[in-house]
Amino acid sequence: MEKYTTVVGFYEDISIQGKIIRAKIDTGASTSSISAVLANSLETGPVVKRTTVVNSYGSAVRPVIKLEVEIAGKKINASFNIAIRQHLRYPILIGKNILRKGFIVDPKKRLKKSKENTIRNTEELNNSI
Repeated sequence: MEKYTTVVGFYEDISIQGKIIRAKIDTGASTSSISAVLANSLETGPVVKRTTVVNSYGSAVRPVIKLEVEIAGKKINASFNIAIRQHLRYPILIGKNILRKGFIVDPKKRLKKSKENTIRNTEELNNSI
């Protein structure tokens, strides 16, 4: 079993390709997810596969990409499914596929003050593009 050393809260400011974006940490999600709008603006790499995702809205087939993200100072290469997240507060959801790589979630952990250029929610993402 891997030793957990990096503690995250329910929300974390993460870095992808130099952009700092607030993400929701979701221990119930198997795979991480990124907004289609954000993925398009970052000009991410090619789709590596497609996967079926089941959620409260039903099931859907989504494209999957690989990205390097930095969470709490730790760089991780991981898969993200691309989703329509405009109706959701956060453009990125961090799921168990990343959390299993040495993270533990502390619900009491609070975010420190965000940097000025942090995209804090989907609305700010849409306004920045």
